[in-house]
Amino acid sequence: MEMDKQYSLINLSNSLLKHFGVDTFHDSIPEVDEALKGHKKVVVVLFDGMGQNIIHRHLKENSFIRKHYFTTIDSTFPPTTAAATTSFLTGKYPIETGWLSWDMYFKDLDRNIILFKNKDFNTGEKLPLINGKTIANTYYPTKTILELIKNKKKDVITFCVQRYPIQEDGPKSLLFTAVRKISKILKNNDKLLGYFYWDSPDAEMHRYGIDNFRVHYQVRKAERFIKKISRKNKDTVFILLADHGHINYKQFDICEHEDLYSLVAKPLSMEKRSACIFVKEGKQEQFKTLFNKYYGDYFDLYFKKEALDSHLFGEGEPCVGVLDAIGDFIAVARKEYGLFASKEFDHIRTYKGHHGGGTKEERLIDISIFNK
Repeated sequence: MEMDKQYSLINLSNSLLKHFGVDTFHDSIPEVDEALKGHKKVVVVLFDGMGQNIIHRHLKENSFIRKHYFTTIDSTFPPTTAAATTSFLTGKYPIETGWLSWDMYFKDLDRNIILFKNKDFNTGEKLPLINGKTIANTYYPTKTILELIKNKKKDVITFCVQRYPIQEDGPKSLLFTAVRKISKILKNNDKLLGYFYWDSPDAEMHRYGIDNFRVHYQVRKAERFIKKISRKNKDTVFILLADHGHINYKQFDICEHEDLYSLVAKPLSMEKRSACIFVKEGKQEQFKTLFNKYYGDYFDLYFKKEALDSHLFGEGEPCVGVLDAIGDFIAVARKEYGLFASKEFDHIRTYKGHHGGGTKEERLIDISIFNK
């Protein structure tokens, strides 16, 4: 997998830290630093999955969003919501936060846990909180850039608004409750940083694929939202972006090759398009040979050390415990396929669109800036 050497979501959030006078963790983006100069109100608007390829697919070049195009950045690896939004909100890479993927292996529990939902990925079992916190937040606690700015700069108001029911008091519609809720905050404060998250069009693309009319409708609705709210609040800079892109998707069942699957020591974890694989002791080379025989045309297979040495999960010091979550191999998709193991689930969920792999369509994010 070839990764472009360019700025990422992490660098963008470090630009926000820099703009509000808080110490950064990584480089900022000079062009963004310049665009933010002199502005006291900044709101970041993130539409899940609406990466460059989706915007270009569903919006014409003279559309409101594309006319305000500013630059293109990379997502995290894997390009998936749990990793990408956590990295953006902390200013740190996945290897630093521990939030590598939608689900991860936890050695102490010997389970794959869905980080956001606190559920066992393979059984669907809802797991108990630990001292009031989810398992992910217990093992991999984070502090957001909103908290860092609020704690250091008492004159700066920070807020986070996410769609209901992600946030209990969050808006239920874009063009009415979201515009009204955010505009009220902007009207009543002079200096602030806000973050707004909406889970479409990602949800529709998973279910219907990236070309479906429901996806087109959601992208157009996102455009109507940013046009309405940016024109209503001209004293505020709005930065529109995504956490990742999307592609149409098919999947392989590794259990179809018993000689290969018999070498697997634990259920597959992480993303279907960047599968984390634990292999039985002493069987690594045999697994590699068989994997490349069956799937070498579709996936790049990395030994754990290769993945870490190449900084696949980003720069910086690995957080405590995160290395235990990474198996012997990472299989990164370079075409439209993902990998799963049917024997590990009672019910197989199918997707028509997905992300989390190594293609540029999944990684590249266009930033549009309004009122700069």
